[in-house]
Amino acid sequence: MAEFFDGLFNSETADTIFGYVLIFGIGLFFYIANWCCFINNMIPGRKWVSMISPIGGLIIAGGILITGGGWWALVGLTDPFFGVLVYSLLTGRFGVTKKSDKEETNENGKHGN
Repeated sequence: MAEFFDGLFNSETADTIFGYVLIFGIGLFFYIANWCCFINNMIPGRKWVSMISPIGGLIIAGGILITGGGWWALVGLTDPFFGVLVYSLLTGRFGVTKKSDKEETNENGKHGN
C-alpha cells in the first residue's frame, strides 16, 4: 500500500492533474465573478459593479486547449464580458446611444426642475 501512495504522490501524472485543477479553478473563479457582476448590473436600483476583463473565459479556453479539448475551448467565449464588449463596440460604431433620464422624462410629458 505504501508503494501505491508513494507512486501516486511522486508521479508526474498527479502533478499534471493538480495543475489542470488549479488552472480551471482560477478560471472558474473569474468566470463566476463576471457572471455575478453581470447579473447584479441587470437588476434596477443596484450599484454598478465593474466586470473583470475576460480573463476567466480565456483561462478556461486555454486550459481546455492544453488538455486537448479542441472545439470545446469555445466554452470560454460564454464569459459575459465578450457580449458586453461586442455590444459596446456596436453601439459606439453605429451611433446608437441610450437616452438620458432627462430626455425620457421630457419625451413622456413630465417636466422636472
